[in-house]
Amino acid sequence: QTGSSSETQTSNEKRTRKVALTPGHSPLDWARLTSSGKNLRGTKSFPLRVTMDELKSHNKRDDAWSIFNGKVYNITPYLSFHPGGEEELMRVAGREGTKLFMLTHSWVNLEYMLHECLIGML
Repeated sequence: QTGSSSETQTSNEKRTRKVALTPGHSPLDWARLTSSGKNLRGTKSFPLRVTMDELKSHNKRDDAWSIFNGKVYNITPYLSFHPGGEEELMRVAGREGTKLFMLTHSWVNLEYMLHECLIGML
């Protein structure tokens, strides 16, 4: 039993990587925002057919799109609500994010959580 409790603690800390969210950015605040009627898609029309070239151009903090399960989402409004921090979510900005999402959040219902951010299909 050599150092098992500290190894477990370190392993758990690496796995969760939660950051302190600013006031007004809790999961409940996100739920309120998604039910507010505000356009979180950031597009005038819906649904869109998005090409990979178009997706790649949306890779900045103020304009971030990603693909999850073949669906394109505007993740920009969710960045400041992400429990792992903006940096983690920006890893999939302008890219396919399904594999990373499934590795880290397989239990999360992404389609429900980001339903108001759905832009369209790839």
